[in-house]
Amino acid sequence: MDNDNTLKDIIIEDVSPVSKKIDLKLDEKKTKYVFNKKLVDASKKSNIKGFRPGKAPLSVIEKHYGSELYGDAVVEVLNAEFKEIISGRNLQVVGEPKLENKQDGEYSIIFEVMPTVKDLNLDIKVKKIDKRDITSDVINEEINFLLERLAEPEELKDPETINENDRYFVKIDYITIDGETGKEVDSAKDYSISINSSIIDKSFEASFVGKKKGDGFEFNDKERNVTVKGFIKEIDKKILPELNTETIKNFGDFKDVEEFKKYVERNLNKYEEKRYTDALRSEISEELVNLNQMELPESVVEESAKTRLEDLKRQDKYKNLSDKQSEDMIDMLKIMAKRDILLYLLLSETGKTENIALSETDFEEFYKRTALESNMKEEEVKGFYAAQEAQENLGQALSDDKIFDFLIQNKISYIEE
Repeated sequence: MDNDNTLKDIIIEDVSPVSKKIDLKLDEKKTKYVFNKKLVDASKKSNIKGFRPGKAPLSVIEKHYGSELYGDAVVEVLNAEFKEIISGRNLQVVGEPKLENKQDGEYSIIFEVMPTVKDLNLDIKVKKIDKRDITSDVINEEINFLLERLAEPEELKDPETINENDRYFVKIDYITIDGETGKEVDSAKDYSISINSSIIDKSFEASFVGKKKGDGFEFNDKERNVTVKGFIKEIDKKILPELNTETIKNFGDFKDVEEFKKYVERNLNKYEEKRYTDALRSEISEELVNLNQMELPESVVEESAKTRLEDLKRQDKYKNLSDKQSEDMIDMLKIMAKRDILLYLLLSETGKTENIALSETDFEEFYKRTALESNMKEEEVKGFYAAQEAQENLGQALSDDKIFDFLIQNKISYIEE
């Protein structure tokens, strides 16, 4: 039996669902051949005292570098045999294989693989998510939010106080106290917030109602288990402009106020549809992951977490993390990485199991839709996705959309809270 056939017959041992092991006996003849080649190559590049560059005898090279070069030869031979053994075995190897020297001439190669999804469970039950009705009140609220961009500030004077209806710029000094330790965890001076603008939490806004300049405020955030205490330094009431044909010119080319209102309504409906879809997909993702737990290779999770940390460190907020903070952050990012990697595997398996595949039509429809929504030509849109990486990312996004649409239409059931 020749060596290639012998290698293909070697048994790959399961250490865990994501870790495998191969036991090998080193081919001494092949290793000696590779070692001699490395000696010759090293001799040509050598610069050893007492010999002209590249002219040192092989015996001298072996004396100086033999141990290192032999180790390199062993790794090269075993790596080539490892690749031969796993070829055609439907294994997705990840991370760096580890080489263990058991005894003279006998080695173990331990390596990680991506797991195979078995018995995919698509019995997905999610909470029913309600869509918000886009009523005239909602439309008017959104218009007032837009008009705030044009608002003029007017100082709020005694005895007038903040009410629940008008909109305000408020400048505060505050500290945040941890509810468990009683220690200060955050503070700021001259911090500006907008009140009654649908920007910050309504319960936090309520702590300012009835207050005037110079008053203190306190808010107990039960969700975060902290208390925010502060002092109101300035209050400016926002005086919104009248909604008319002149005002709406600030937001685009509209024939009249009614056309502007219809534009706002369309955008609100699009936003609500996206919010609903995103929330539903999030629920489906969590349930899909919960139903199909499996072990993942640590090297992949670790690499993903490190990449996420490096991305975060590009932001000013995270660029000066201490070693301890980085370690804590990595632990948190590993949890997120595990969830995302598992979701990717499960969605991919769903696509295979249910024969959901992308076609050229899917790409063409995306280009047409995007061109229409962005008021661009189709060729311009295609240009944005011409690069290979952009095309691959688009393909993944369209594939995910198609799989989620299938799950929503065919696999999920709703549970009442």
